[in-house]
This record gives sequence, structure tokens and C-alpha cells, in this order.
Amino acid sequence: MHVAVTGANGFVGRHLLARLAGRHQVRAIVSERPGAERELPNGGAGVDVRRSDVRRAETLRGAFDDVDAVVHTVAVPTERAQRFAEVNVAGVAHVVAEARRAGVRRLVHMSALGADPASPYPYLRSKGEGQSLVTGSGIPHVVLRSSLLFGEGDDFFPRLRISLLFPIVPVPGDGKARFQPVHVDDIAQALVAALERAEISGPHEVGGPDPVSYDEMLEEAMRGLHKRRMTVHVPVPLMKAPAFLMGLVMPDPPVTVQQLDLLAVDNTPKPNAMEPVFGIRPRPFRGALGYLRGR
Repeated sequence: MHVAVTGANGFVGRHLLARLAGRHQVRAIVSERPGAERELPNGGAGVDVRRSDVRRAETLRGAFDDVDAVVHTVAVPTERAQRFAEVNVAGVAHVVAEARRAGVRRLVHMSALGADPASPYPYLRSKGEGQSLVTGSGIPHVVLRSSLLFGEGDDFFPRLRISLLFPIVPVPGDGKARFQPVHVDDIAQALVAALERAEISGPHEVGGPDPVSYDEMLEEAMRGLHKRRMTVHVPVPLMKAPAFLMGLVMPDPPVTVQQLDLLAVDNTPKPNAMEPVFGIRPRPFRGALGYLRGR
């Protein structure tokens, strides 16, 4: 099978390329940033590398020619609402349009748990709108609605690491919101199954085996870093002004205004499709954050 992967130099894309190596012919669609191809496994050796910016439809022209399937992994989880619309909605629309033009026979899309066009949260609303574009595309498709991802190179848990540099760690809300973190390599394996198994179709919710609260995720981060910190629960509205200010002065703040609301609501799959649909027994989250010590 000839497979194109958008966001190939991103967190999920890199792990997916490693899984596809030797199994399929791969076209890696990377960002237009100079040197992006060097972020690919083996520096992009053995794959057809193309550059694009999904926000600009003209940069995708011809990217899916002679391709059987497309895996779309590009997303923006922590930016402002305008960027969400540009990448998570318009970007998906451009990918779908080019896939249709090129006659792509299968489209696999990374979405998020809670994605809903009617969501009050800008990120989840944008992901829901993007997902609707895929499910209404007329192209046979699979959508993975994923919980938080973890693994070497992830974006979320190193942010927790930054918060643990301080002696007292603020926790959004009561800290009881439930999550089901899933390892990125398990997601890559599920994406491969979505490509190869024609009986899998439509949206599926996926996560790891361990439902954990936000408080428990912090405990796991402390365990991985061999640190102990005091935590203080703070109402979400009171944390938004400091988060906004951190976003102004820090290039990579530990939390953004957009994330605060999401950290106070449950994010677990109902049901979890990893094993019954994709045949994958996801690795446990507990005890798995030792990689944070190397950051």
C-alpha cells in the first residue's frame, strides 16, 4: 500500500513512520520549517518527503497523487481559537479536498475524545468540526478519538514537569477529572491497523488501560522525576489570568488558558476500542513517566 502521512515530523507522525517502515511505501508530508525532514526516523531515509502547510491548500496540491491511503495527524492543541480554526478545521478541509481530487481510497484521521462541533471549548469544537469533515467526506475512513498521549517527545507531560520546578503546584479545579493516557506507540499501532484492516471503519474512542485523575497524573509525574511537591487546588477561573500572563512571557508555559477548562473535565473513552477493535493491549501509564528525567 502507498501511504501518505501528514504531520510526519510531528509526535504521532514520527512513531507512525517507524511502524510503517518495511511494511508500506510511505510519503512523508512534513512542515515547511527548514530541516523538518531531519526530524523523521533515520532522517527520512527510505521515504518520499514532501513539504506542505495544511493551512494553505496550494501547498498540498499533488501531495496525494498515486497514494492509496492518507493518515492525517496534524493538529494544534494549545493555541488560540483562530489557529485552531486554521489548522484543525480549514487544514482538515484542505486534506479532504486533496484526497478526493487524488482518488484516495482510505482516510485515517487523528481526533480527540470530546471532539464535538457544539462543544463550548474552542479546541474540542475545532476538532469536532474537523472530524465532521472527514466523516462527511464520502471517502472510506477511520477516526481515532484519543485521550491524552504520552511517550518520549510528547507535549503534555513535559508541561507538568515545568510546573514541578516550583515548591507548590497549583491544580486546576478539584483534580478529580479522569483521563486515560495512551502511549504514542500504541496509537501508531492502532493507526496501522486502521490502514490495513478493511473491516475497521468510522469513529472509535481509544485510550490506555488506566483511568487516572489529574491528581494521580501529577503523582505519576513526581514519581517519574523522583520529586515530591505540595499541591494546592485552585478554582479554574482564578487560574486563567496567571495562565494568560505566562503565555505572554514564556515560550512554552506549563498550562495555557485553553487547556485549563479541559483539565477539569473527564477525558476517558466510552468504550475503549483499543483491544476489541484494534487488537491492541495498551501499555500501562502508571510507572511509565521516567522519560521525563531526560528532558
